[in-house]
Amino acid sequence: MSTVVTAANAADFLAVVPHLVGFEPRDSIVFVAFRGRRTCAALRFDLPQKAASDDAGRRLHKRVATTLVGTISKLPGVDAVVPVVFTDEGFGGSGAPRALFVSAVTTRLEFSGFEVRDALCVASDGWGSYLDARCPAEGRPLAAIERSRVLDELSADALRPLGDVARWAALPHVGAIDGERVAKLVLRFAALIDGTPGRPVDPRVARAVGLPRAQPPSDVPSTLEAILSVDPGRIEPAAAAFVIAVVRSPALRDVVMLQWAFDLETGERVLDDAHRFALGAPADALPSAGLMLGRGPRPDPARVETAIDLLKTIAALAPRRNRPPVLCMLAWLSWALGRSSVANEFVCAAEDIDAAYGLAEVLRMVLERGMLPEWAFAPG
Repeated sequence: MSTVVTAANAADFLAVVPHLVGFEPRDSIVFVAFRGRRTCAALRFDLPQKAASDDAGRRLHKRVATTLVGTISKLPGVDAVVPVVFTDEGFGGSGAPRALFVSAVTTRLEFSGFEVRDALCVASDGWGSYLDARCPAEGRPLAAIERSRVLDELSADALRPLGDVARWAALPHVGAIDGERVAKLVLRFAALIDGTPGRPVDPRVARAVGLPRAQPPSDVPSTLEAILSVDPGRIEPAAAAFVIAVVRSPALRDVVMLQWAFDLETGERVLDDAHRFALGAPADALPSAGLMLGRGPRPDPARVETAIDLLKTIAALAPRRNRPPVLCMLAWLSWALGRSSVANEFVCAAEDIDAAYGLAEVLRMVLERGMLPEWAFAPG
């Protein structure tokens, strides 16, 4: 059952917006989309950088607005939008900042057939509507948003605490001794694991992983499936080292990432596709290729959250040089849930270690273009 919140005025509406995106946006534009009178989605994007000249700014604003509104157009049934800018800039007595950009956005929204119900700004020193000619040049007091009682009608269960992007992307603390054990095991397992897709898990590795089964699984997907069931706080160093050693191979990295997002059968299909690719099949002809780009069925969010929790522990245990594949998997899984801001944090962390890592480069392009998985636009 959905929770209905009625915002009586713009200040109430602005009090709700952070809860629609799950965190306090900064230097962002949030598109709150409506079907009829009800919100159905909230999409956040970075504000564009300021251009060197007015002409360059107009061209940039038009290009960015076209891209962003194109993304909104993929949402089924949306007929109205309220763009909201969150910025550390201030009104400063000169009116709402980023007015030229918002003008380009609202023009494009209306050209594309959307009703623009309002266009709002939350700045460092006030808030206001770009469409309200009576809005003071210094903005309206932020206290009106802070004092809003609109959220009081939500239960404690429905009112999720606002997340923090940096906290969502933070890795847990692990002991130095465990980290040293993992580093040694990664070297040992790397010598035993052949990156060629389809090779069974070496029995010595399977025994060392110590999975909670009488007979350890003998193939990569079933071994990975068993590891996914482990409590992140209780993962054995050998199991973490197994994952770290496996994902050195891009093909097997994708097996881990997509299997842990979807299911065991998906992992087996991706492994088969990797084997076919190694034999010369073109990448775009592989049945699983679309999943990487967000085309296909929506993954189970609870399973993805489980994978993220586990991979964060594995990343924390990994030697620094071995972290980029794990960090990029965390980025993709976050992106799969629609958390592009969190994905960006993981990509940045991977780039800090290896700026030329292939998947980091691909994810950087995806994020900079504002792309979202197609299942993010599916109803339900």
